[in-house]
Amino acid sequence: MDIFQREFMEMLEEEFLADPEKAENLDLEKMVENLTPELTSKLRASLESTSDQMLKERREQFSSFTQRNEDRWKDAFDLLETHIAVCTEAGESVNTEQRPLAVKENDIKFDILVRHHARACHIANEILCLLKNGFPDAAHARWRALHEVNVTAMFIEKHGQECARRFYFHDIIDSYDGMKEHKKYENRLNEKAPDQSIIDDCKLEYNNAVKEFGKGFECHYGWAAYFFKERSPRSVGFASLEKDVGLDHMRPYYKWASQNVHAGAKGTRNRLALTECKDDILVVGQSNSGMTDPGHATALSLMQITINLLKIAPNIDHIVLMNLLKGFSDEIGETFLRVSLKADS
Repeated sequence: MDIFQREFMEMLEEEFLADPEKAENLDLEKMVENLTPELTSKLRASLESTSDQMLKERREQFSSFTQRNEDRWKDAFDLLETHIAVCTEAGESVNTEQRPLAVKENDIKFDILVRHHARACHIANEILCLLKNGFPDAAHARWRALHEVNVTAMFIEKHGQECARRFYFHDIIDSYDGMKEHKKYENRLNEKAPDQSIIDDCKLEYNNAVKEFGKGFECHYGWAAYFFKERSPRSVGFASLEKDVGLDHMRPYYKWASQNVHAGAKGTRNRLALTECKDDILVVGQSNSGMTDPGHATALSLMQITINLLKIAPNIDHIVLMNLLKGFSDEIGETFLRVSLKADS
């Protein structure tokens, strides 16, 4: 990537040889400024002339790699996909059967739990897509979101209608905070924020919500803080919810997955995609390694949130399905592990 640099240096050399005295007074910054548009156009033209072939080759390589990756992990991927389908159908069934009664009774908790479950199924499908296409680190990052949705749903189910109501109206807090941030940076974003009248109306709703639900409701987890009366609202965070529902043992895995979300030092070297690689390389594309942890974690979290939903209306069918899902999630983990160990043998 030094083609233009070489051309520029050759041009300077010609200028110097033609008139050494004049060359000493050249304004290099101005020369670069004048040349840049022309060189950019040349580079763009070159790229356009070769992009079709380049993209064709990249897509063929991508598709070929994906097929090989799916062939290797087929048993595990098929089980996980089946698990997602069963969990999705379970959610659809509960929603269809229980929705009329929930509407009649204005059951906010039911609505929120169903929406969380639907979101969990959506995330699980995203994870499966990422795994099949060879992006285990991205899949792990999405599992982090799935874990958060699962924990939140379990917390709301545990604490009932009042918790669900607080969660529902906390949308006002998030909306107002978002509007303020947008307004603050609208000029730099070159994207106009909502009109001040809309922000003011939202502020009134914000104030009314804080008045109704109490000081501290404006905090990030203010909707949940009510259930930690011995704590200050600002000290309540996601870890508090994890512990409350008995999933705090997943915190090491949650922090591990967070390395693929945040730009910390650990995430620059510790990559699932390099699980089977002994060399220190920079991964920028697909990998067929590191599927086990995000795959198994996804199965577990989706199983947990589905059971959480099935508990709304327990019957023999739901109990049988709960047991099926538990066994399925274990089998998925064992299958991912078995496939990964084949590469080591």
